[in-house]
Amino acid sequence: MIEALRAIGLCILLGACSPFPSESLLKQPSSTWPPPGMLEQVPAKLSLAHFARMRLEGSDLTFTGVLAENDAYTRHAITYRSNALLISGIMNIPKGDGPFPLVVFAHGYIDSLVYTQGRGLKREQDFLARQGFAVLHTDYRGHAGSDLSPDTREVYDASIEYGMDVVNAINAVRTAKLSQVDAEHVGILGHSLGGGVALNIAVTRPDLADAYVLYAPVNSDAWQNFARWRSKRDDKDRTLEVLGTRDENPDAWNALSSQTILRFITAPVLLFQGTADSDVPAEWSDDLDARLMALNRDITYVSYEGEKHEFIPKWEDFMQRTAAFLRAHLTETNAWTAPIDRAAERVTKKPFGISITPQNSPVQPERFTGYHTGTDYELLPGETPHDVTVRAACTGDVIAVQRVSGYGGVVVQRCSLNGETVTALYGHLALDRVAVSLHQTLDADDTIGVLGAADSQETDGERAHLHFAIHHGVVVEFKGYVPEQSTLDAWVDPMTVLNL
Repeated sequence: MIEALRAIGLCILLGACSPFPSESLLKQPSSTWPPPGMLEQVPAKLSLAHFARMRLEGSDLTFTGVLAENDAYTRHAITYRSNALLISGIMNIPKGDGPFPLVVFAHGYIDSLVYTQGRGLKREQDFLARQGFAVLHTDYRGHAGSDLSPDTREVYDASIEYGMDVVNAINAVRTAKLSQVDAEHVGILGHSLGGGVALNIAVTRPDLADAYVLYAPVNSDAWQNFARWRSKRDDKDRTLEVLGTRDENPDAWNALSSQTILRFITAPVLLFQGTADSDVPAEWSDDLDARLMALNRDITYVSYEGEKHEFIPKWEDFMQRTAAFLRAHLTETNAWTAPIDRAAERVTKKPFGISITPQNSPVQPERFTGYHTGTDYELLPGETPHDVTVRAACTGDVIAVQRVSGYGGVVVQRCSLNGETVTALYGHLALDRVAVSLHQTLDADDTIGVLGAADSQETDGERAHLHFAIHHGVVVEFKGYVPEQSTLDAWVDPMTVLNL
């Protein structure tokens, strides 16, 4: 009887019980129930593939009252419709000249019996609003003034319903066309359970948001979350009757797990975790970081030694990094500045793209051959290398500080250029005088270090100069020269970016 019920339940919830994942599942409409275009208030099938296909409508954003006001922003009580369900929440809208980019918060688990409107992440709401972001914190269905979920199945859904409410919060703001809110540039910040909600959205609707901040997120494997928390609740037996365990039915649990389809993530991710977190094991975030790195996704992972599930000693650093990350990815344009004073005067030997051989090189003797992937900035008369400061050309995280053959000291930064993730490489630096550290977030014009001394280990035996290169994508590329001119398309001419 149990096996029969399980089989029937799976066919209803998963749709033909076909293996998952399949790229076609995310790209092709379902030909079975529900009918195309039907507005579901709960997912008819419990899978992320179905969530990706669902028609989601957010509408009727309404400001129901002012909760607080200060010199930086106004805190509003709001409601909106999520596939016709009424959902409550709050919005912090900065004062001054907008529009301000939108950051939607997905909060962690709080018992609905004690939850109140806008509860959870209040410090974070305040901080980002003061930094010039419009903040929307959704309560989710079943919380505060929201309608209850109409789902009566009592089967774990890996928070897909909450994901519907987050997506529809964005849709509702876009439909409302608020003059003070830039809803075309959106970030999502998810804490704990909300981090899982954010991941579900990132893998199923990759074009919805421009950046994700994951704050001690739950596991990307739905079974791990069920086993740790939901299996202890009243709905345990119903879930296991319908879905079985992971060992019994891996396809069902894979279908609910963002881990299975992390390859669909396209937006940059900033991941935070405390090593002393007793709620979410640090190993879970370690694993997520490793998986995204293996997929060459734009992931920055910050681990805080001794921090717990809600940060305290490192909270200020956490928020400064978060604001810088969101600013880099949600602003229409990202200002780039020259990495060195009097930059245009210094390009006298090796500009971007020049073809170099030992015979034609303006630098003799020459040990390199190929097309130059960056721009070299030379010493000016009377300068000494250690007196020449190198500064960040852009806003973004430091992702490498190391010694590299052919360069000596190198710092690499991950930045945004016209909405695209790029890496900025600063080569031939005095490594022991570098003023930045790995994972540090830099603003444009922050000091990085100084030039290395000529013919020394600091420059790997090269002359004193700065090699500055900008490479498309998230992967760090150390090549200073490439053999084919067509390969230069993977780099950008720094002088064009700097308008010099």
